[in-house]
Amino acid sequence: MILQLTVPVEPSKNKIDFTDKICFLGSCFSDEIGGKSNAHGLATLSNPFGTIFHPIPLARILTNCINSENKSNLFRHNNLIYDWDSSHVFSSISEKEHRIKISQQQELVRKQIQGKSWLFITLGTSIGYRHKEIKLTVANCHKQKQDLFIKEQADLNEMFETWSEALKGLYSMNPQLNIVFTVSPVRHVKDGLISNNQSKSQLFVLIEKLKNDFPVLYFPSYEIVIDGLRDYRFYKKDLIHPNEQAIDFVWSHFVKTYFSQENETLLNRIFKLRTAENHQLMNKDQVETEKLKTWIATERKKISEELGKDFNL
Repeated sequence: MILQLTVPVEPSKNKIDFTDKICFLGSCFSDEIGGKSNAHGLATLSNPFGTIFHPIPLARILTNCINSENKSNLFRHNNLIYDWDSSHVFSSISEKEHRIKISQQQELVRKQIQGKSWLFITLGTSIGYRHKEIKLTVANCHKQKQDLFIKEQADLNEMFETWSEALKGLYSMNPQLNIVFTVSPVRHVKDGLISNNQSKSQLFVLIEKLKNDFPVLYFPSYEIVIDGLRDYRFYKKDLIHPNEQAIDFVWSHFVKTYFSQENETLLNRIFKLRTAENHQLMNKDQVETEKLKTWIATERKKISEELGKDFNL
């Protein structure tokens, strides 16, 4: 008896190479896959402004990065400075420092998406909070009083227009940029399961509309977890976030989609090498440690030669 649906893997025509740069932006699922990417030796930037779930602030952040616009609305809370375009972990001790930090992160994003590069956008929810005074859908409420905001389902046309502007800017800046959208399998149960499903459905419609007008792609991380792993064994204790086994499963699909067979083998070797380095620090057996050191040095040299550059772990 088959108890699992198979989500088909459709290999991408464009492949990620070790010389490419990859930028992951969006929900916490971007952090998970971004972490996997970094652990496998890829040039990775993940959520430099923190975790962002909503499409509108995500598009606004990218547009600001492209245009080098540092116009975020700042405010002070508990002696720290925050802004409405970043997550709660992104804070500073002064407005001047925060502006500098925003500009630095914007520069990181711009550099990461230059040349042959990849931008993966993971959308989490289309339910957002609009600040009443500044009329802005915020990236994070920063634990402020709820009466400052209006909770709302984002208008599909507003999301589409905001992202259309962002995509035009991205492709104008870098026609080589590969842009891939995905929807986070993490359910926003605080909004209720029905509202969560309605919210997610708008994200799928948004992406389909964007695909009709722009050469953007879609990676089915939502379907891989929700349909391919239809069992709570693959979730953490909160029954919301995919566990390590589920992340590994998605990563395997990701690799099959965007990497050649040769580079897939190399990815696994790099990951094994990094694991060995971590193991080396814990191993107390002197003989085994020396054997491991020799293997690590030899394998690092081989990988560097295959990549045509010094591979720095």
